[in-house]
Amino acid sequence: MDLRQLKKEAHALPNLSEHLAKFQQFWIKPIKANTNKELPFLQNLSATQKKEINSKIDLLKKKIKEVEQAQVVNQKLQEYARYLIELKLTTLNGNHSKGKYITQLLLQDQFLNTTQIIDDIKLLEKNFKSITYKYHHINELIHKGASLDEAVHFMHLPHQEHLQMFLQASRKQKNLVKHLGNQFIGLVKEVKAKERRHK
Repeated sequence: MDLRQLKKEAHALPNLSEHLAKFQQFWIKPIKANTNKELPFLQNLSATQKKEINSKIDLLKKKIKEVEQAQVVNQKLQEYARYLIELKLTTLNGNHSKGKYITQLLLQDQFLNTTQIIDDIKLLEKNFKSITYKYHHINELIHKGASLDEAVHFMHLPHQEHLQMFLQASRKQKNLVKHLGNQFIGLVKEVKAKERRHK
């Protein structure tokens, strides 16, 4: 994949903030007398079932809080791709000082350095997997207290679609950072080779 394609891919990543908001919109609220009116069967669950589900919902909400800034990772990847294109152009133009500046930026900048982006993506993936696990656990608890019709209706609400989007985005981010990293290594080698030739 060339740099233009990678930049396109980075800009095509789904907006994780929007999907998180939608997931929370369609996901159940802690079960109380005045919540989840569109899912009346939840009121028929036993007090023990409600208590267990509510405690799991609280844990899931805490995890979701940890990924509220997930869209920042997409923005970092977009910036990273943009700087790589600039680095490529400066390499072609023979602008060594600008090439050196961009290389240092991508290695040492707090926001954009390669290691930090990789760590952010790994942490995000771990959190999305944890959210998925908790989500499926809550669904199992709900299905125990619901009729087949109610369970099917619940599973056809859009929350599952938004959860899948988190996992897809996480896989795309991992793939993208790998390709961007390879491009960066190639460009740094190219810059160093040109510097040696000009000495």
